[in-house]
Amino acid sequence: MTREMHPDDEKTIALYQSLLAEHGETYRALDWGSRESQQKRFEVLAGIGIAAGDRVLDVGCGLADLNAWLIDHRPGVEYSGIDITPGMVKRAQARFPHVKISNKTIFELDLSIETFDYIVASGIFVFRQESPEDYLFSTIKTMYEFCIKGISFNSLSAWAGGKSPNEFYADPANVINFCKQLTSKVALRHDYHPADFTIYMYK
Repeated sequence: MTREMHPDDEKTIALYQSLLAEHGETYRALDWGSRESQQKRFEVLAGIGIAAGDRVLDVGCGLADLNAWLIDHRPGVEYSGIDITPGMVKRAQARFPHVKISNKTIFELDLSIETFDYIVASGIFVFRQESPEDYLFSTIKTMYEFCIKGISFNSLSAWAGGKSPNEFYADPANVINFCKQLTSKVALRHDYHPADFTIYMYK
């Protein structure tokens, strides 16, 4: 059955396929400003409490760089990844042949056969143009439904100074208010990057 693709998803796939062709397996293929900023976001996302023995799902996994980071900094984590860009998935699967990495969205997972302690997402909301806040909230809700222990995710922040055009900057206060409808166990990190924030939600 052919997946019905949202126009924003199609644009995102085209962008990352192009970046991958141009830059290969580097942080630039994921449109990060630097390897250091990518790694810092991994550190903050894992700060929710990810440890050895946890099953972690990486939503929008790209080249599965988070898995490489976890191997070095949180050994013993059972990593899985999903991404909508076929080229990214193919490269990630070749890079980590013994890891489950699939070409699908968070909305296509089956709770009856797949469960995870933590679900994380890094940089997946930035290029959403159509009702971006609604998409953010529906993704958060689905991630939270699937997790056993908690979720962590990041977004560009509306509290930032200069903003780039055609990128989505979420209001951290609005996001926190939505998250509080799902759980009171919520934490905001807005201290590691001037234009970025991360939220932790615990079960």
